[in-house]
Amino acid sequence: MDIDKQFEEFLGVDTGDENMVNALEKEKRYTASGSIIDNSIYEATNYKDLIRIFDELKLTSYDTLVDYGCGLGRVLFYCNHKYLCNVTGVEYDRSIYDSLVENAEAYHKRFQGQRKKFSLLRMKAEEYQVAAGDNYFYMFNPFSMETLRIVMDNIVESWRKSPRDITLIIYYCTYEIINTLRNYSDLKLDKIIKLPGYNEDPDEKVYIYKIETASC
Repeated sequence: MDIDKQFEEFLGVDTGDENMVNALEKEKRYTASGSIIDNSIYEATNYKDLIRIFDELKLTSYDTLVDYGCGLGRVLFYCNHKYLCNVTGVEYDRSIYDSLVENAEAYHKRFQGQRKKFSLLRMKAEEYQVAAGDNYFYMFNPFSMETLRIVMDNIVESWRKSPRDITLIIYYCTYEIINTLRNYSDLKLDKIIKLPGYNEDPDEKVYIYKIETASC
C-alpha cells in the first residue's frame, strides 16, 4: 500500500484525485450559450510533500491555517491531526464542498474533539474575511492574479489591524505570482522548500513568504 492510501485509511477520509473527478462530474457549469465551462484541474498534494513542507514549518496547536481552494481537505486533515492546530478551508465549488463536508464528518467520528478547530466555508477566496488569528495561508497552484491581489490585500489589511507573524505557503509559485507578490513591501521570501520530486521536476518546490510583526 502506498503512503497516500495509508494516510487516507488512517485519517478516515477520501481526498484522492479520482474522488474529486467524480465530484466535479456531478455538477457541470454552463455559459450563456450552453457550452460547458471547464472545471479547474484538481490535484491533491501528495502526503510525502505535506510531510516535507510541514516538518519544515512546524505549526503549533495555537496556530490557524487557512487553505484557499481546499478541495476535499487533505491539507486540513493532515495539519490538524499532526499539530492539533485550527484549520479553515475555503472552497467555492458546491459539489466539491459537499464532499469536503462528508470527509470532515468521517474525520471527526475518528478523531473526536477536533470539530471545534475546524471551519469549512463555501465561498470565493476573495470573499473570505481574514480573522485576527489566521497566521498560516496555504495556496496550491493559486487563482488568477486579480484574485490573488484581492486575497493578498485582505491578508495585509488584517495584519495591519492585528499585527502578528504571518506565513504564506505557495505550491507551484509561477513567475507571474512572484511578480505580483513583489508589490507587497512587507512580504519577504523566507525560503524555498524543494520537494521529493524536485530532481525530476524543478517545479516541485514550495515558496515560503513571511510578514513579520517587526515590519509594522
